[in-house]
Amino acid sequence: MRTATRLLTLCTVFALVACASRPLERYSETVPATVLATIGDAGVVDLRASYRSAVCARLPAEAGRCDEVLLRLPGEAPVAASAAKPAVAADLPQRYRIAFVPGFFAECLGRFAEPFADVRAPLESEGFVVDFLGVPGRGSVAANARHLAGLLEAGAVDSRPYIVFAHSKGMTDVLELMARYPQTAERIAALVGVAGAVNGSPLADRLDSVYRRWAAAFPLPECNAGDGAEIRDLRRDVRLEWWRRHGADMKGPVFTLVAAPRPDRISPVSRAGYDWLAAVDPRNDGRLLWSDQIAPRSYLLGYANADHYAVAIPVSRTMPALSFAFRDDVPRAALVRAAIDIVAATLRDGQAAAPGGPRAPGQ
Repeated sequence: MRTATRLLTLCTVFALVACASRPLERYSETVPATVLATIGDAGVVDLRASYRSAVCARLPAEAGRCDEVLLRLPGEAPVAASAAKPAVAADLPQRYRIAFVPGFFAECLGRFAEPFADVRAPLESEGFVVDFLGVPGRGSVAANARHLAGLLEAGAVDSRPYIVFAHSKGMTDVLELMARYPQTAERIAALVGVAGAVNGSPLADRLDSVYRRWAAAFPLPECNAGDGAEIRDLRRDVRLEWWRRHGADMKGPVFTLVAAPRPDRISPVSRAGYDWLAAVDPRNDGRLLWSDQIAPRSYLLGYANADHYAVAIPVSRTMPALSFAFRDDVPRAALVRAAIDIVAATLRDGQAAAPGGPRAPGQ
Protein backbone atom coordinates (compact mmCIF):
# COMPACT_ATOMS: atom_id res chain seq x y z
CA MET A 1 0.00 0.00 0.00
CA ARG A 2 2.94 2.32 0.66
CA THR A 3 4.00 1.82 -2.96
CA ALA A 4 0.54 2.82 -4.18
CA THR A 5 0.63 5.95 -2.02
CA ARG A 6 4.04 6.93 -3.34
CA LEU A 7 2.89 6.35 -6.91
CA LEU A 8 -0.12 8.61 -6.45
CA THR A 9 2.05 11.23 -4.75
CA LEU A 10 4.46 11.30 -7.68
CA CYS A 11 1.56 11.56 -10.14
CA THR A 12 0.23 14.52 -8.16
CA VAL A 13 3.61 16.27 -8.25
CA PHE A 14 3.83 15.85 -12.01
CA ALA A 15 0.22 16.97 -12.44
CA LEU A 16 1.07 20.31 -10.85
CA VAL A 17 3.06 21.11 -13.97
CA ALA A 18 -0.25 21.40 -15.82
CA CYS A 19 -0.66 24.77 -14.12
CA ALA A 20 2.43 26.07 -15.89
CA SER A 21 1.75 28.34 -18.85
CA ARG A 22 4.93 27.81 -20.80
CA PRO A 23 4.67 25.71 -23.97
CA LEU A 24 5.44 22.00 -24.13
CA GLU A 25 8.62 22.65 -26.06
CA ARG A 26 10.68 25.79 -25.74
CA TYR A 27 12.52 27.29 -28.66
CA SER A 28 15.89 25.63 -29.02
CA GLU A 29 18.68 25.42 -31.57
CA THR A 30 19.99 22.16 -30.15
CA VAL A 31 17.45 20.01 -32.01
CA PRO A 32 18.95 18.41 -35.16
CA ALA A 33 17.30 19.22 -38.47
CA THR A 34 14.32 16.89 -38.91
CA VAL A 35 11.51 16.26 -41.35
CA LEU A 36 7.94 14.99 -41.00
CA ALA A 37 7.29 12.10 -43.40
CA THR A 38 5.03 9.10 -43.88
CA ILE A 39 6.45 5.79 -42.71
CA GLY A 40 7.30 4.67 -46.25
CA ASP A 41 9.23 7.83 -47.01
CA ALA A 42 11.05 7.42 -43.68
CA GLY A 43 12.30 4.00 -44.75
CA VAL A 44 10.05 2.12 -42.31
CA VAL A 45 8.95 -1.34 -43.45
CA ASP A 46 5.19 -1.71 -42.94
CA LEU A 47 4.26 -5.05 -41.35
CA ARG A 48 0.87 -3.93 -40.05
CA ALA A 49 -1.23 -6.28 -42.18
CA SER A 50 0.64 -9.45 -41.29
CA TYR A 51 0.86 -8.43 -37.63
CA ARG A 52 -2.88 -7.75 -37.52
CA SER A 53 -3.56 -11.24 -38.86
CA ALA A 54 -1.27 -12.77 -36.25
CA VAL A 55 -2.87 -10.80 -33.41
CA CYS A 56 -6.45 -11.47 -34.52
CA ALA A 57 -5.75 -15.21 -34.71
CA ARG A 58 -4.62 -15.18 -31.07
CA LEU A 59 -7.21 -12.94 -29.47
CA PRO A 60 -9.27 -14.48 -26.70
CA ALA A 61 -13.02 -14.35 -27.28
CA GLU A 62 -13.53 -11.72 -24.57
CA ALA A 63 -11.07 -9.30 -26.19
CA GLY A 64 -13.68 -8.06 -28.67
CA ARG A 65 -13.15 -7.07 -32.26
CA CYS A 66 -9.61 -6.92 -33.54
CA ASP A 67 -10.11 -3.36 -34.75
CA GLU A 68 -10.68 -2.40 -31.12
CA VAL A 69 -7.23 -3.75 -30.27
CA LEU A 70 -5.23 -2.44 -33.23
CA LEU A 71 -6.04 0.78 -35.06
CA ARG A 72 -6.53 0.45 -38.80
CA LEU A 73 -4.97 3.56 -40.30
CA PRO A 74 -4.65 4.66 -43.95
CA GLY A 75 -2.00 2.83 -45.94
CA GLU A 76 -2.33 -0.53 -44.22
CA ALA A 77 -2.43 -3.06 -47.03
CA PRO A 78 -5.12 -5.75 -47.02
CA VAL A 79 -3.95 -9.24 -46.10
CA ALA A 80 -3.99 -11.90 -48.76
CA ALA A 81 -6.42 -14.75 -48.06
CA SER A 82 -3.52 -17.18 -47.88
CA ALA A 83 -2.01 -15.16 -45.06
CA ALA A 84 -5.21 -14.80 -43.04
CA LYS A 85 -3.87 -17.21 -40.43
CA PRO A 86 -0.07 -16.84 -40.29
CA ALA A 87 1.90 -20.05 -40.07
CA VAL A 88 3.44 -20.56 -36.65
CA ALA A 89 6.82 -22.26 -36.38
CA ALA A 90 6.74 -24.92 -33.69
CA ASP A 91 10.45 -24.65 -32.99
CA LEU A 92 10.54 -20.99 -31.95
CA PRO A 93 11.19 -21.80 -28.25
CA GLN A 94 14.27 -23.75 -29.34
CA ARG A 95 15.49 -20.90 -31.56
CA TYR A 96 14.97 -17.82 -29.39
CA ARG A 97 14.90 -16.66 -25.80
CA ILE A 98 12.51 -13.86 -24.88
CA ALA A 99 13.46 -10.90 -22.70
CA PHE A 100 11.51 -7.97 -21.28
CA VAL A 101 13.14 -4.65 -20.36
CA PRO A 102 11.18 -2.18 -18.20
CA GLY A 103 10.94 1.57 -18.54
CA PHE A 104 11.45 4.71 -16.51
CA PHE A 105 10.77 4.30 -12.77
CA ALA A 106 9.60 0.68 -13.12
CA GLU A 107 12.14 -0.67 -10.62
CA CYS A 108 11.05 1.98 -8.11
CA LEU A 109 7.53 0.54 -8.00
CA GLY A 110 8.56 -3.09 -7.72
CA ARG A 111 6.54 -5.92 -9.18
CA PHE A 112 3.53 -3.66 -9.66
CA ALA A 113 5.20 -1.95 -12.62
CA GLU A 114 6.81 -4.99 -14.22
CA PRO A 115 5.99 -4.94 -17.94
CA PHE A 116 4.25 -7.97 -19.41
CA ALA A 117 4.02 -9.70 -16.04
CA ASP A 118 0.89 -11.42 -17.34
CA VAL A 119 2.62 -12.62 -20.52
CA ARG A 120 5.45 -14.60 -18.98
CA ALA A 121 3.44 -17.66 -17.89
CA PRO A 122 1.75 -18.20 -21.30
CA LEU A 123 5.12 -18.00 -23.04
CA GLU A 124 6.76 -20.39 -20.60
CA SER A 125 3.89 -22.84 -21.05
CA GLU A 126 4.91 -23.05 -24.72
CA GLY A 127 8.50 -23.80 -23.78
CA PHE A 128 10.04 -20.33 -24.14
CA VAL A 129 12.76 -19.27 -21.76
CA VAL A 130 11.71 -15.81 -20.58
CA ASP A 131 14.04 -13.39 -18.81
CA PHE A 132 13.22 -10.12 -17.11
CA LEU A 133 16.21 -7.83 -17.63
CA GLY A 134 15.67 -5.29 -14.90
CA VAL A 135 17.41 -1.92 -15.00
CA PRO A 136 17.79 0.85 -12.41
CA GLY A 137 14.54 2.81 -12.42
CA ARG A 138 16.32 6.14 -12.15
CA GLY A 139 19.44 5.18 -14.07
CA SER A 140 20.77 7.12 -17.03
CA VAL A 141 20.68 5.59 -20.49
CA ALA A 142 24.45 5.03 -20.43
CA ALA A 143 24.38 3.39 -16.99
CA ASN A 144 21.43 1.17 -17.88
CA ALA A 145 23.03 0.09 -21.16
CA ARG A 146 26.14 -0.96 -19.24
CA HIS A 147 23.95 -2.84 -16.76
CA LEU A 148 22.09 -4.64 -19.56
CA ALA A 149 25.35 -5.58 -21.25
CA GLY A 150 26.43 -7.30 -18.04
CA LEU A 151 23.17 -9.22 -17.83
CA LEU A 152 23.45 -10.42 -21.42
CA GLU A 153 27.05 -11.47 -20.99
CA ALA A 154 26.12 -13.40 -17.86
CA GLY A 155 23.57 -15.37 -19.88
CA ALA A 156 25.98 -16.20 -22.69
CA VAL A 157 26.01 -19.90 -21.72
CA ASP A 158 22.79 -20.24 -23.73
CA SER A 159 23.51 -19.88 -27.43
CA ARG A 160 19.97 -18.88 -28.36
CA PRO A 161 19.71 -15.17 -29.24
CA TYR A 162 17.12 -12.92 -27.63
CA ILE A 163 14.04 -11.28 -29.00
CA VAL A 164 13.95 -8.31 -26.63
CA PHE A 165 10.76 -6.43 -25.82
CA ALA A 166 11.58 -3.01 -24.37
CA HIS A 167 8.99 -0.69 -22.90
CA SER A 168 9.22 3.10 -22.77
CA LYS A 169 12.71 4.30 -21.68
CA GLY A 170 13.84 0.69 -21.77
CA MET A 171 13.88 1.09 -25.54
CA THR A 172 16.49 3.86 -25.33
CA ASP A 173 18.53 1.79 -22.87
CA VAL A 174 18.67 -1.16 -25.28
CA LEU A 175 19.39 1.06 -28.28
CA GLU A 176 22.34 2.52 -26.36
CA LEU A 177 23.52 -1.02 -25.61
CA MET A 178 23.33 -1.96 -29.28
CA ALA A 179 25.37 1.08 -30.31
CA ARG A 180 27.89 1.07 -27.46
CA TYR A 181 28.46 -2.67 -27.00
CA PRO A 182 28.14 -4.20 -30.48
CA GLN A 183 29.72 -7.53 -29.55
CA THR A 184 27.32 -8.03 -26.66
CA ALA A 185 24.46 -6.84 -28.87
CA GLU A 186 25.07 -9.80 -31.16
CA ARG A 187 23.09 -11.80 -28.60
CA ILE A 188 20.00 -9.78 -29.60
CA ALA A 189 18.28 -11.20 -32.68
CA ALA A 190 15.75 -8.35 -32.73
CA LEU A 191 14.58 -5.48 -30.58
CA VAL A 192 10.84 -4.80 -30.26
CA GLY A 193 9.95 -1.40 -28.86
CA VAL A 194 6.56 -1.25 -27.14
CA ALA A 195 5.60 2.39 -26.62
CA GLY A 196 9.34 2.95 -26.86
CA ALA A 197 10.78 6.41 -26.19
CA VAL A 198 12.73 6.36 -29.46
CA ASN A 199 12.74 10.13 -29.95
CA GLY A 200 11.98 11.09 -26.36
CA SER A 201 9.02 13.21 -25.36
CA PRO A 202 8.17 16.93 -25.12
CA LEU A 203 7.05 16.14 -21.58
CA ALA A 204 10.64 15.40 -20.56
CA ASP A 205 11.62 18.95 -21.43
CA ARG A 206 8.61 20.33 -19.60
CA LEU A 207 9.13 18.17 -16.49
CA ASP A 208 12.91 18.44 -16.35
CA SER A 209 13.17 21.01 -13.56
CA VAL A 210 10.21 19.63 -11.57
CA TYR A 211 11.61 16.11 -11.77
CA ARG A 212 15.08 17.20 -10.66
CA ARG A 213 13.63 19.12 -7.70
CA TRP A 214 11.01 16.65 -6.49
CA ALA A 215 11.30 13.21 -8.01
CA ALA A 216 14.96 12.44 -8.71
CA ALA A 217 15.69 11.95 -5.00
CA PHE A 218 12.15 11.13 -3.86
CA PRO A 219 12.62 8.32 -1.29
CA LEU A 220 11.59 4.95 -2.66
CA PRO A 221 12.97 1.82 -0.99
CA GLU A 222 12.94 -0.18 -4.21
CA CYS A 223 15.42 2.00 -6.16
CA ASN A 224 18.32 4.37 -5.78
CA ALA A 225 17.97 8.10 -6.25
CA GLY A 226 18.74 9.62 -9.63
CA ASP A 227 20.77 12.69 -10.52
CA GLY A 228 18.53 14.09 -13.25
CA ALA A 229 20.42 12.55 -16.17
CA GLU A 230 17.58 10.05 -16.57
CA ILE A 231 15.04 12.76 -17.43
CA ARG A 232 17.51 14.62 -19.62
CA ASP A 233 18.03 11.42 -21.61
CA LEU A 234 14.34 11.51 -22.55
CA ARG A 235 14.35 15.03 -23.97
CA ARG A 236 13.64 15.11 -27.67
CA ASP A 237 16.70 17.18 -28.54
CA VAL A 238 18.90 14.66 -26.74
CA ARG A 239 17.32 11.63 -28.37
CA LEU A 240 17.27 13.11 -31.88
CA GLU A 241 20.90 14.11 -31.53
CA TRP A 242 21.63 10.53 -30.43
CA TRP A 243 20.12 9.22 -33.66
CA ARG A 244 22.13 11.69 -35.71
CA ARG A 245 25.34 10.49 -34.08
CA HIS A 246 24.67 6.78 -33.64
CA GLY A 247 21.97 5.72 -36.10
CA ALA A 248 24.56 4.32 -38.49
CA ASP A 249 26.13 2.28 -35.65
CA MET A 250 23.02 0.21 -35.03
CA LYS A 251 23.43 -3.54 -35.41
CA GLY A 252 20.35 -5.71 -35.54
CA PRO A 253 16.76 -5.09 -36.64
CA VAL A 254 14.32 -2.93 -34.70
CA PHE A 255 10.54 -3.48 -34.63
CA THR A 256 7.92 -1.14 -33.21
CA LEU A 257 4.52 -1.53 -31.59
CA VAL A 258 3.14 1.98 -31.16
CA ALA A 259 0.76 2.91 -28.34
CA ALA A 260 -1.79 5.23 -29.94
CA PRO A 261 -5.05 5.05 -27.99
CA ARG A 262 -8.34 6.58 -28.96
CA PRO A 263 -9.27 9.30 -26.43
CA ASP A 264 -11.73 7.03 -24.62
CA ARG A 265 -8.92 4.53 -23.92
CA ILE A 266 -6.74 6.98 -21.99
CA SER A 267 -6.37 5.94 -18.36
CA PRO A 268 -7.19 8.59 -15.74
CA VAL A 269 -3.58 8.45 -14.54
CA SER A 270 -2.42 9.38 -18.05
CA ARG A 271 -5.08 12.01 -18.81
CA ALA A 272 -3.04 15.07 -17.82
CA GLY A 273 -0.08 13.98 -19.93
CA TYR A 274 -2.38 13.19 -22.83
CA ASP A 275 -3.97 16.63 -22.68
CA TRP A 276 -0.58 18.36 -22.55
CA LEU A 277 0.70 16.43 -25.55
CA ALA A 278 -2.55 16.90 -27.44
CA ALA A 279 -1.54 20.53 -27.83
CA VAL A 280 1.15 19.15 -30.16
CA ASP A 281 -0.66 16.09 -31.51
CA PRO A 282 -3.77 14.33 -30.12
CA ARG A 283 -2.31 11.03 -31.31
CA ASN A 284 -0.29 10.32 -28.21
CA ASP A 285 -0.31 7.71 -25.43
CA GLY A 286 -0.19 10.09 -22.47
CA ARG A 287 3.62 10.13 -22.38
CA LEU A 288 4.84 9.95 -25.97
CA LEU A 289 3.70 11.23 -29.34
CA TRP A 290 2.91 8.38 -31.70
CA SER A 291 5.54 9.50 -34.20
CA ASP A 292 8.23 9.59 -31.51
CA GLN A 293 7.86 5.85 -30.91
CA ILE A 294 9.08 4.73 -34.36
CA ALA A 295 12.76 4.26 -35.11
CA PRO A 296 13.99 5.35 -38.53
CA ARG A 297 14.35 2.55 -41.09
CA SER A 298 12.74 0.05 -38.73
CA TYR A 299 9.79 -2.38 -38.96
CA LEU A 300 6.33 -1.18 -37.96
CA LEU A 301 4.12 -3.83 -36.38
CA GLY A 302 1.06 -1.76 -35.60
CA TYR A 303 -0.78 0.83 -33.53
CA ALA A 304 -2.26 -0.51 -30.30
CA ASN A 305 -5.42 1.10 -28.96
CA ALA A 306 -3.89 1.39 -25.49
CA ASP A 307 -2.10 4.08 -23.55
CA HIS A 308 1.52 4.16 -22.45
CA TYR A 309 1.14 2.03 -19.35
CA ALA A 310 -1.82 -0.15 -20.36
CA VAL A 311 -0.05 -1.53 -23.43
CA ALA A 312 2.59 -3.15 -21.24
CA ILE A 313 1.73 -3.17 -17.52
CA PRO A 314 -1.21 -5.08 -15.95
CA VAL A 315 -1.57 -2.73 -12.97
CA SER A 316 -5.21 -3.67 -12.38
CA ARG A 317 -4.11 -7.26 -11.80
CA THR A 318 -1.02 -6.62 -9.71
CA MET A 319 -2.42 -3.68 -7.74
CA PRO A 320 -6.26 -3.90 -7.68
CA ALA A 321 -6.48 -0.88 -5.37
CA LEU A 322 -5.38 1.30 -8.29
CA SER A 323 -7.55 -0.31 -10.95
CA PHE A 324 -9.73 2.81 -11.04
CA ALA A 325 -6.80 4.77 -12.48
CA PHE A 326 -5.89 2.40 -15.33
CA ARG A 327 -7.74 1.20 -18.42
CA ASP A 328 -5.48 -1.76 -18.98
CA ASP A 329 -7.80 -4.51 -20.17
CA VAL A 330 -5.43 -5.11 -23.07
CA PRO A 331 -4.66 -8.55 -24.63
CA ARG A 332 -0.93 -8.20 -24.02
CA ALA A 333 -0.28 -11.93 -24.43
CA ALA A 334 -1.72 -11.86 -27.95
CA LEU A 335 0.22 -8.69 -28.84
CA VAL A 336 3.53 -10.14 -27.68
CA ARG A 337 3.05 -13.65 -29.02
CA ALA A 338 2.00 -12.33 -32.43
CA ALA A 339 5.06 -10.06 -32.47
CA ILE A 340 7.30 -13.07 -31.86
CA ASP A 341 5.75 -14.83 -34.86
CA ILE A 342 6.20 -11.85 -37.17
CA VAL A 343 9.72 -11.07 -35.98
CA ALA A 344 10.78 -14.71 -36.40
CA ALA A 345 9.23 -14.89 -39.88
CA THR A 346 11.00 -11.68 -40.91
CA LEU A 347 14.33 -12.98 -39.65
CA ARG A 348 13.74 -16.36 -41.32
CA ASP A 349 12.98 -14.79 -44.67
CA GLY A 350 16.18 -12.77 -44.52
CA GLN A 351 14.33 -9.47 -44.75
CA ALA A 352 15.49 -7.95 -41.49
CA ALA A 353 18.26 -5.40 -41.38
CA ALA A 354 19.60 -2.90 -38.88
CA PRO A 355 18.01 0.59 -38.86
CA GLY A 356 21.01 1.96 -40.68
CA GLY A 357 21.63 -1.07 -42.85
CA PRO A 358 20.58 -2.12 -46.35
CA ARG A 359 17.14 -3.34 -47.34
CA ALA A 360 16.20 -6.33 -49.37
CA PRO A 361 15.23 -5.53 -52.98
CA GLY A 362 11.87 -3.85 -53.24
CA GLN A 363 11.82 -2.60 -49.63
